[in-house]
Amino acid sequence: MPLALQIIAWFVALSVVMSIVEHQVHARMMHKRPKLAFLRNVRARQKMFKSHAIEHHRQYLKEFHDEPVPHGEDRGIRLNVVEGLVESLPLTLLLAPFSYVGALTFPVVVCLHHLTWNLVHLEMHKPRGSFFSQWPLYKKLAQHHFLHHRHPDKNFNVFLLVGDWLFGTMATPTAADLEAMKAQGIA
Repeated sequence: MPLALQIIAWFVALSVVMSIVEHQVHARMMHKRPKLAFLRNVRARQKMFKSHAIEHHRQYLKEFHDEPVPHGEDRGIRLNVVEGLVESLPLTLLLAPFSYVGALTFPVVVCLHHLTWNLVHLEMHKPRGSFFSQWPLYKKLAQHHFLHHRHPDKNFNVFLLVGDWLFGTMATPTAADLEAMKAQGIA
């Protein structure tokens, strides 16, 4: 298979994997307290749950977005690209014996996912009028994420919605949800 086709195939396949990873981390780690006793005392695990399920959801429960803030003060709603690269290492190493193209593509997918996720998620909660903020695709993603804040057991993906589709966690908006979306300017 030509190299360009290999890169495209790996990119698409690994983007699906990244969507599933995002979904599972969000659903199982950011919204659920650990069941195993030894994990309950892991500080990073506690911080992840508290920062997301408690603080982020409390802040954006009634008002989906608020005023833009300076860079650095938006840490709670951003993914760290460097951490993502470190976290991609196990799968990258697993792919290496089978395909160097796949192994090199996965960190690129993770970086692009995190960068795009940050742009989109930040625009949803801290709107700056980004160039894409009026695009129909962005509006659909904003509606999807808005529903996650109204129904925290649904819509775990922010950017690539494959995980929500595969795991059956897509929320269907109610009439009240649609009215609230209109009030927030995303419908």
